[in-house]
Amino acid sequence: MSKSIDRKFAKAIFSISSLVIFLISSCANGDNGNAGAIGPGMQRDFYLGIVPSPRSIPTTTFEDITNAYAEAGRIAEVVMIWGNPGGIGLFEILKQNRVITAARVYGLKPVLTLNFHTIKQIQAGGLSILIDAPAGVTADIADLEFRETWINEAKRIAEEFNPDYFSLGNEINDYFFLYPDDLEGYLSLFDQAYREIKKVSPQTKVFVVFSYTHLIDNNQWELFKIFDKRADLIGLTSYPWTHFDAPDEITDNYYSRIDQCTTKPIAFTEIGWPSTNSEEEQAEFLERFLQLIKENNVEMVNWLFFHEMDVTQGMDKYIFLPETGTIALKKVDGTEKEVYVVWKNLYMLQKK
Repeated sequence: MSKSIDRKFAKAIFSISSLVIFLISSCANGDNGNAGAIGPGMQRDFYLGIVPSPRSIPTTTFEDITNAYAEAGRIAEVVMIWGNPGGIGLFEILKQNRVITAARVYGLKPVLTLNFHTIKQIQAGGLSILIDAPAGVTADIADLEFRETWINEAKRIAEEFNPDYFSLGNEINDYFFLYPDDLEGYLSLFDQAYREIKKVSPQTKVFVVFSYTHLIDNNQWELFKIFDKRADLIGLTSYPWTHFDAPDEITDNYYSRIDQCTTKPIAFTEIGWPSTNSEEEQAEFLERFLQLIKENNVEMVNWLFFHEMDVTQGMDKYIFLPETGTIALKKVDGTEKEVYVVWKNLYMLQKK
C-alpha cells in the first residue's frame, strides 16, 4: 500500500527514521563571550538528549565515532537511536552495531524507535509514504503476517535491550493524514505490541511520536486524546521556524494546548531552529523554547543534530528543507555555535 506525495509536502516531513544515526564528534571549543546565559532561578526537571550527527561527513572515522559517545555523555542524558531499516529488521541492526551498549557506557539512556512506515522514492523526484515490510511480507497494516512479525520485532528488541524509552512510530500523524482508514488497525497493533513489550521489559516507557508542526497544520488534535489512553508518554517533534520568522514571534500559547489534550508527560524527541539567518537567532530560539514549555509536563528535550550536515544530496534533498542541515549545536568542523553554549549551561542545571 502506498500513496504518492508531492515534493512540497515531502520537504515538510522531518522524519529521520531512514537515517543510520551514529554518535560521533570530537569537538573544538569556541569563544562565545557571554552568550548562553540561563535566566536566574531556571530549573530543569527533564532529560536532555541529542542526535549526534558526525562532524566531517562523509569522511567520518572510527575515532570520530568513539569520541562521539564520550561527548554526548558530557552534554546529554538520553540519546535518540534510529536504524536502517527502521522497521522489521531493526533488531539485527542493533545487535550488529552495538550502539545501545556504547551509549550506556557513557551513561546515556537509549530512546529507540521502531517504525511501521517509511518514505521511499518511487520515481525521479517522487516520494511515497508506505508500510515498511521486508521482502515476502505484504505491506499492509491489516496483514496478519506483517502484524505478527512487527509485534515480534518489538518484543525481541525490548527483551534483548530493555530500553528506557521505546517509540512505536515516528511522526505517525503524517502517515494517518494520508491513510486515515489505517488508524484502527494501527491502534490494535500498538496495543498488542505494548502488552508484549511490558511482559519482557516492564520498566520500558512505550510511546509514539507526532509531528507537532503538522498536528497544528492539519488539525489532528484528536490523535493526542486517542494515545493518552494507551501510551506512557506522548512524543513530539517541533520546528516552530516553519510557522514563525523569528523566535520572539512564537506565540506564548504555542505549546499550551498540549496539556488540554493529554495527561501524559511529553517527550520532545526533535527540536531545533536553523542558524541560516544567524547563530544568535538560533540560540534565542532555545531560550524562548525553554520559557514556553515551563508549564508543560516534559520528560525529555532532544536537539536534532550535533554537527551541521548537508541535506541537499540524494534522498535527503526530497525529504528535508535545505535549512535543516544547520539545525545543529556545532559547525561541521566541530566549532561551537552560540546555541551550544546555551545548551551546555542548561545541562549544567542538574535534573531535579
